Amino acid sequence: MNSKNQVPEWLLNGGEIGMCPCGCIGKRKKVSFLEKTINSIAKLLKEVIFFEDIAFQKGFLQKLDPRVKVISLLILILTSTLLHNVIIITIVYLISCILAKISYVPLKLYFKRIWLITPLFTGVAVLPSIFNFVRPGTSLISLINFGHQVHLGPLTFPAELTITSQGVSGAILLIIRVGVSISLAFLFTTTTRFTNLMKAFRVLFLPKIFITTLEMCYRYIFILLNITTDMFVARKSRTFSKIDSREGRRFVSNTIGSLFGKSYALSEEVYGAMLSRGYKGEPVIMNRFKFTLLDFQWLLGVIICVLAAFGGEIILG
Repeated sequence: MNSKNQVPEWLLNGGEIGMCPCGCIGKRKKVSFLEKTINSIAKLLKEVIFFEDIAFQKGFLQKLDPRVKVISLLILILTSTLLHNVIIITIVYLISCILAKISYVPLKLYFKRIWLITPLFTGVAVLPSIFNFVRPGTSLISLINFGHQVHLGPLTFPAELTITSQGVSGAILLIIRVGVSISLAFLFTTTTRFTNLMKAFRVLFLPKIFITTLEMCYRYIFILLNITTDMFVARKSRTFSKIDSREGRRFVSNTIGSLFGKSYALSEEVYGAMLSRGYKGEPVIMNRFKFTLLDFQWLLGVIICVLAAFGGEIILG
């Protein structure tokens, strides 16, 4: 008996089977919505781990006391929201880029993470303000000439619908403000461990229960996401045939119910473990905060930059 007859042909073939001249094999298999969601969850977990790695780097911002970073972040965000000159706000953003560079935050990530999303959502919110029926001013572009005022319920539109220069400048200013503020928040939170950041919020006199609840929710989200990913991978590794939509919906509903049960049991176990280790309402971390000379120099530099920003705005008008 020929042993080759007992081996599948596709294992004996050293080349590719069914290859077309362009190098493709049939049609690309469509990925289900559930699988795309699970892949997005896995990508999110990888990003969180990556940001934790940045927080452990020996950069400039990583060396600062988290309490000092929280106070300076509030000062810088308040300053960027009160400034009216686009040039001054741009200079503040360039300074933040320098801080990102010396803190080992990739500039490509720092730019892409904010400016590919913020202008879109902020622009949608401020879009009505560029028209003259919301903010009258000097006409920049004329859109529609009705010839008379148009009444639409309680709203009254002017005879000519135009885009005003005051509206466009105000919208650009708001988008830049929001982008710079989010960039600063992203920079400071990326270079700070989450546990240290939560403890540093105590300097703002936030209630202990609020900080503890926020920290536990943050941790539980990623634990449950990891459990969800494991459940999906375990199901997929045991499935050989194509799953129809009805079976997929049944799997999703069963997974939701199982997650509720797992989360409840996990919360009881974690809380019992915390009580057995002496938890009395105040979260405890291993490292202690120390106010150093570098923190004092940083706060002094922030105050000088804020005063210079407002002074430059007064000079530039």
